[in-house]
Formats: sequence, C-alpha cells, structure tokens
Amino acid sequence: MSEVTKMQDMINPEVMGDMLDAKIEAQLKLTPYARLDNTLEGVPGDTKTVPAWNYIGDAEDVAEGEEVDTTKMTSSKSTFSIKKAMKSVSITQESINSGLGNPVGQAETQLAKSIAGKVDNDVLAAAYEAQMTAGDGTSQIGYNGLVDASTKFEDEEDGIEKVLFIHPNQEATLLKDSNFISADKYEAGVMVKGAIGKVAACQVKKSKKVRLVTYAKDTSGTITIDSSNLAEYQAKVDPTVKLAVGDKVKALAAASQFYVCPVLKMEPDSSETEYTEDELPAITIFLKKDTQLDHEWFPKKQVHDFTAARYYGVALTNSAKVVLAKFKK
Repeated sequence: MSEVTKMQDMINPEVMGDMLDAKIEAQLKLTPYARLDNTLEGVPGDTKTVPAWNYIGDAEDVAEGEEVDTTKMTSSKSTFSIKKAMKSVSITQESINSGLGNPVGQAETQLAKSIAGKVDNDVLAAAYEAQMTAGDGTSQIGYNGLVDASTKFEDEEDGIEKVLFIHPNQEATLLKDSNFISADKYEAGVMVKGAIGKVAACQVKKSKKVRLVTYAKDTSGTITIDSSNLAEYQAKVDPTVKLAVGDKVKALAAASQFYVCPVLKMEPDSSETEYTEDELPAITIFLKKDTQLDHEWFPKKQVHDFTAARYYGVALTNSAKVVLAKFKK
C-alpha cells in the first residue's frame, strides 16, 4: 500500500521550534543586557522573591569642619509570580496551497517578533523602576549630559562597561557630537552587538522602545486617572512618577517633551561579589520555561494553529546599576 505525505506531516513543530528560538534571539534588543536566571526551571513553584538594594541618594556638599550625616542603607524585596507570554496564529490550508510567499515561515517570524517584543518591553519596564536619574529633559542628548549620567555610578576604575539605550530619533544629534566615536572605529568584538558607537564611556544602542514622555502629572491636568486609563498614561509620563487613581495629568507641549534613556552598568565592581546579594545585576530575567511552540491541525476546518509561549518574570535587582538619563526631544 502506497503512503501519502500530508501537509501536516511536512510541518515539523520541533524544527519550527528551533528556528523560532533563533529568530527570537535575533529580534531581542534589550534582553541580552539582563542576566538570565534559570534556577526555577524544572523545580516546583512559580513565585520568586527578589532582594534589591536601594540607592542611598546623591552625595551632599559639606562645609569645612562640618560632619557629614550618615545614611542608612536599605534593601527591599518583591515577590512576583511567573507569568506566561503567549501568541497564536492560524493558517488555512488554502493559503499554504496557494504557493504565494511562505506563510509558515512568516508565522515563525511573526511569533518570534511578538515574544521578543514582549520580553524586551518587560526588561525596559524593569529598568524604568530605577530611581537614579540624570538631567531634567531640557537639553538634547550630548557628551556633557551623558558624562553626568555615566559618573552617577561612582566607578572606582575606568573601563567598566555601560550600555546606553537611545531612541532612533536621537541618533542624528548624537552622531554630530564631536565626542561620539562610531563603532567602525573599534576592532571587531570590542563593541556590544548592535552598538552604533561609544560616548562618555557608554556603548550606544538604539531602541524604539525608549520612552518619550508626552504627559506630566499636574493638579490642573485635564485628564483624570482611573482604573481604565492608568496603564496607558503611566507609560506616557516620567517613569519615576508613579500615577494613582484620582491623579490628574496634562499633555506636554512638543517643546517640553523628553526622552528617558536607560544607562545600564554591565560589569560588577568586584569579581568576588558578582551576582551575589552583595552585588546583584541590574536586571534579571527569571526563566521558568523557555519558548515552546505547539502546532495543532484541525482537519474539519483545514486550519493549522501555531502557538508560542514563554514562562518567565523580570525584575530590577540592582537599582544602583541603572541611571535614567533625560534628554529633550
């Protein structure tokens, strides 16, 4: 008896899953700069308690002969549940049969972009939980402002790697800065992947996810925050400002809008304390289960469903390693 190869036999979920993982890695912009913690994989439980040291605040001027007040170091902890990021697409058998393009390959690409975008969003949201800032958003991006941001870390040694994320709309201004050194001036392997150059001890990467602040919290604002619009406007205000139901916000004039560019310190102060509770990384991704791709075939409808899911959580684990630099639009 002869065997017939069917379309569902030609779609191998394992092969697609490997390709999906590769495409996700290629799509990630911010996630490579967070530490991946996979200690939750294969163990019971779906919650994680995360310790974090709080920033002690900027140094103060002290007059001659006066004694500086001591500052109490504090730490905090947050407990969160592992969440599930999912996306699913359906492809009809007719679209596969038509031979126009590659719908299965396009499904892989779209699912990879979707999962990568969600993880990147969560990494950036964690960075925006930091409270150490530089600049007030009234000056455009440039060397002087970035020096102010970079030195906030108070590094004791030179050459400690930092990564600055800018919005693509800021690139032209930065490229014209005489202190900016483009990536092609460095030997291969010196710059982080995708960096366009370096300025003020920061390697520079572009991301459209960098926040443009277009609203401000204001008692005379025209929009009142409620449960239905809280998330929407929290994403439009200065991330160091936390909105609550009942607050008012108003739109900023175009001339007053500003970008909030995260600067991440990538290296430990000491190899002996790296990744310990004494010196946690800036941001950590707690992975419960890596991306899984499932394929379902519905013969009565002649439809293929492809579903991707990743179980993880993201947390700001060291706010002293993140500076939010504010620059005019």
